Amino acid sequence: MVEKISSEQAYVNYVMGKLPEIKKGTIHTMKKGDNLWNIAKKELNKENATNKEISEYMLIIAKLNNLTTIEKMNNLKVDDQIYLPETDSVKLSGKTQPRNSAERSILQLKNIILTDKTIQIEKMYKGYKAKDDLYHVYNDYTDAETGYRSPKHPLMTFTMDKSNGEIISIMYNNQEERLNSFRYDYVLDAKGKISKNLYTPQKPQVGKLDKQELAELHTELKQLAGKSQYSY
Repeated sequence: MVEKISSEQAYVNYVMGKLPEIKKGTIHTMKKGDNLWNIAKKELNKENATNKEISEYMLIIAKLNNLTTIEKMNNLKVDDQIYLPETDSVKLSGKTQPRNSAERSILQLKNIILTDKTIQIEKMYKGYKAKDDLYHVYNDYTDAETGYRSPKHPLMTFTMDKSNGEIISIMYNNQEERLNSFRYDYVLDAKGKISKNLYTPQKPQVGKLDKQELAELHTELKQLAGKSQYSY
């Protein structure tokens, strides 16, 4: 006896069968109000993304996590963890492309700051007349593959304007590479623009956060700054 399936499930099966194989990238922890549709829409990072584009990317995420039925997709709960695609060039039928590693990395760090109980923050003394304050954020990190532990693993460095308490810039590394470089890979400015951290006047833009994402990140970092201690 052939099991009957709904037209919606038949469509899911058809699309998933045509989707490319994508490697696992960063991990997303499900929060209240999350579902695969709004995660896909946010990952696409396009204000006017079509339903077809969102649906296609949603099914890419679903396939990556072996969520092959509508029931499994709808059964995700708060604190469940799912993988997001690793590649920066997932080929979709439309012109929209998903978030790149620079954008995914800062959002992953935002999640780490919210959930990691080992977070440490230090305020660097720059003198009474310095215009801005400098903060270093660390955590206790163990590499799952090698077992190497770094009890003071650098996550990011950010600057805050002393006069108004606003975040000026954030420097951080690509979280999809196992080894950190000698300097941070990216700089996120006060308007949400992400650039490569190069020793050149012109730093090429490689990504962007929307206003809401940037505001949420700044709020978290300001709260974290209030818990800091001087590094000396």
